[in-house]
Amino acid sequence: MSVAVSLGDGHVGRALDIAAEWKPSLDLPAERRSGFSIELARAQLWSGLADDAFESLQTARRIAPQHTRQHPWVREDAATLRRLKRADSETLTNFTEWCAAT
Repeated sequence: MSVAVSLGDGHVGRALDIAAEWKPSLDLPAERRSGFSIELARAQLWSGLADDAFESLQTARRIAPQHTRQHPWVREDAATLRRLKRADSETLTNFTEWCAAT
């Protein structure tokens, strides 16, 4: 999935297909598992699945909060979500403030 996300918009469908078939094992380090959720969020956001993307970012936060908070894609994607969903819940606002996405 990581390669498909890294290749950009034209490969997002493949990234989502892979994510539907495979989830990281609990044997993997927390940073790797949260990284999967962060990359999944990016693919979901590019596919217009804003609510799913936010859910994936929240999953990443639960798995590895510090890794998620410091990840540049999290900040970028959270800021994009905030712009897309201006009138959305306080939860999204709190998340964007938590990761310093402005």
